Amino acid sequence: MSDRLRVVKHFVLDMDGTIYLGGALFPTTLPFLQTLAELGIGHTFLTNNNSLSRADYVRKLAGLGVAADDNQVYSSAHATIHYLQTEAPQARRLFVVGTPALLGEFAAAGYDCVDSDPDALVVGFDTALPYDRLCRASYLAAQGLPYVATHPDFVCPTDQPTVLPDCGAVCALIKAAVGREPDAVPGKPNGAMLHGIRQRHGLTPAEVAVVGDRIYTDVRMGRDAGALAILTLTGEAGEEDVSRAAPEARPDLVIRGLDSLAEQLRAAHQTA
Repeated sequence: MSDRLRVVKHFVLDMDGTIYLGGALFPTTLPFLQTLAELGIGHTFLTNNNSLSRADYVRKLAGLGVAADDNQVYSSAHATIHYLQTEAPQARRLFVVGTPALLGEFAAAGYDCVDSDPDALVVGFDTALPYDRLCRASYLAAQGLPYVATHPDFVCPTDQPTVLPDCGAVCALIKAAVGREPDAVPGKPNGAMLHGIRQRHGLTPAEVAVVGDRIYTDVRMGRDAGALAILTLTGEAGEEDVSRAAPEARPDLVIRGLDSLAEQLRAAHQTA
C-alpha cells in the first residue's frame, strides 16, 4: 500500500461522514489537511448534494474552520456540466429541476436556464420543488428531450426527524409517470465524476485517491475510475459492510480516521 500512496498527488474527499459529521468537524481533519499541504498533495471536496453552490460550500467549510476556495469544491452539478460539455455540446438551453443555487451553477458555466424550448432536461436536488415544475419536467421527459439526472441518491442524509427525497426519488416519480429513465447520471458512484477533477489538475487515475464513508458510492466510484479507493469508518459503513461487499467493490484501504491515513502517508513518503 505504501507504493500506491506514494504516487498519489491528489485526494478527493467526501464531506459528511469523512471530514465532518452533521455540523461538527472531526478533530483529525485539520491535521490531515496540514499533512497534505506539507507533502505537496492537493485535495478536492466532493459531494452529490447540489442544493448548495460552490460558494455556499466554501462558506460552510469556513464556518467549520476549513479554508477552501471555489476550485476545491466539486459537486454532482459540476460533474453534470462536464458531461454536457463533452457529450452534449449542442445543449445550451436547459430546463433544470433544482434550487436557485443549482441553477446559478449552470448559469455560471454559460448555460441558459429556461422554462420553454429547452435543449435538455436536467434533474437535480430541489429542496422546494413546485408541482408545476415537476409536471413540466415529466412532460419534457415524455417528449424525448435529452434527460440527465445529476446523481442517483433517493434521499439526502439528515439528522432531523424527517425524510428528504433527493434527485433519484424525483427521477423515480418521472419514470412512474411517463416510463422514462435518465439518459445519464454523472454523479457518484459514476466514475466519470472524477474526470473533471483529473482534467483540471492533469492527473492519471493512479495519482488520485478517493476517501469516503460509503462503499456503494465513494468506494465504487474510486474503484470504477481506477483511483485508490479508501473507506473511512467514521461515517456510514462499518467493518461488517466491508466483509459483506463483493471483492470488486471492496476498498483498497480501510482506515479508522484521517489520522491513520496521515500516518500512512508520512510513512510512505519517508521510505521514498
